[in-house]
Amino acid sequence: MKFEINKKLKLSLIILIIILLSIISFMGIYVLDKGRMVNKVNNYLLGMDLEGSRIIQLAVNTSKRTIKYDKDGKEIASNDTTTTVERQEEKVINEETVLTSDNYKTVKNILEKRLKTMAVNDYEIRLNETNGNITINIPENDNTDIIVAQVAYQGKFEIVDNDTKQVLMTNEDLKSARAGYGQTQTGTTTIFVNIEFNKEGAEKFKNITNMYREVKQTNEETGEEETIKKQIALNIDDSPILTTYFDEEISNGILQLSVGTSSASATTQELQESLTRANNLAALLNNGKMPVVYQINQNQYIASEITNQNIAIFVSLSIIIVTALMIYAIIKYKERGILASISLIGYIAILTLVLRYTNVAITVNGIIAVVISTILNYILTLKILNSEKETFKKEILKFVLTLVPVFVIAVVFTFNNWLPIFSFGMIMFWGVAISLIYNLSITKALLGSK
Repeated sequence: MKFEINKKLKLSLIILIIILLSIISFMGIYVLDKGRMVNKVNNYLLGMDLEGSRIIQLAVNTSKRTIKYDKDGKEIASNDTTTTVERQEEKVINEETVLTSDNYKTVKNILEKRLKTMAVNDYEIRLNETNGNITINIPENDNTDIIVAQVAYQGKFEIVDNDTKQVLMTNEDLKSARAGYGQTQTGTTTIFVNIEFNKEGAEKFKNITNMYREVKQTNEETGEEETIKKQIALNIDDSPILTTYFDEEISNGILQLSVGTSSASATTQELQESLTRANNLAALLNNGKMPVVYQINQNQYIASEITNQNIAIFVSLSIIIVTALMIYAIIKYKERGILASISLIGYIAILTLVLRYTNVAITVNGIIAVVISTILNYILTLKILNSEKETFKKEILKFVLTLVPVFVIAVVFTFNNWLPIFSFGMIMFWGVAISLIYNLSITKALLGSK
């Protein structure tokens, strides 16, 4: 009797877990955040064939810039409107010597690394090796505008003397950059980028933190003591990000750069946008400086040919097919068919939940992979239903052996950069792997109880 109660308790617990996973996967988890309901479950990452895309065309910058000098021959900062200009000259942004096919290819490789670091898995980059023009195609989503705003940056990093404009540190001194956030005592959230310097850079930065400080000195004319702040400027692509001085020596080789502060009333979406900007800045610093300066010539949205109505029809048909498969199992296998149907729902819930958190860009081919994975799992479930309890594990392993070619193809596709195949391969990989683990545990436990 006690054994029967334990079996029923175990069965009820498994069904409850499947129900909870299904609710989370299909409906989400909504919590109140700053006065509005927010789904805490990750959204699906959709490919360009479903979400639409943004075409960005980058062209080699052929313009000139005006450099102004003061009476001492020092370059005047572009934002300095008080210093008297003694002379000025024009220089081309890109010298002829940098406009080479090898440099264009280097730029393309850097852009690919940036996009991957920015978690853009679905992209296309085409390079015209003759004129250096680059066309980028990325999905349209909430982060697209942020990516577009930063994608054309050269990535030139400099720490300079704020007065003399002497370059103190460059990209050569960088080791890595990482975005993060922290809570202050006042309840605000600070978004920052930790810039870590290499061995030589750390020593340079240590010396800078000792030199550029707030110092007191006596004014020769008045004899009064005055405070002088010797400052550095941190520039990205010659544009100042911040101007600062240091209170103490920094010997760990890390500069924490604040890129935004959000109040306690900021929404999760606002915080995420700020963090995305910080992550993109880190991606800019981590992947090197482009040898050629580019400008955006085109920024165009291309709508998907697949409409929401098409997706709704496909989803409805899928639900009908899955329902029909479950009805068949229930009619033929009665109570065990009900448990098998519950198991199938749980498998779909877990697979789709995994896809939300593995950053797999879902394309039309990816959806086909979900359908195939579900059908294969259903076939495996039928094999278990038709087998004796003692041979459950054996039947599962036999079926898995027949799927080895499918699994190998999925792995091969996973290492292909062409997204439709990559999406298909990744989803098939997860589909087969989850099916094996899920049926050896959940399905076996469900059907083994009857």
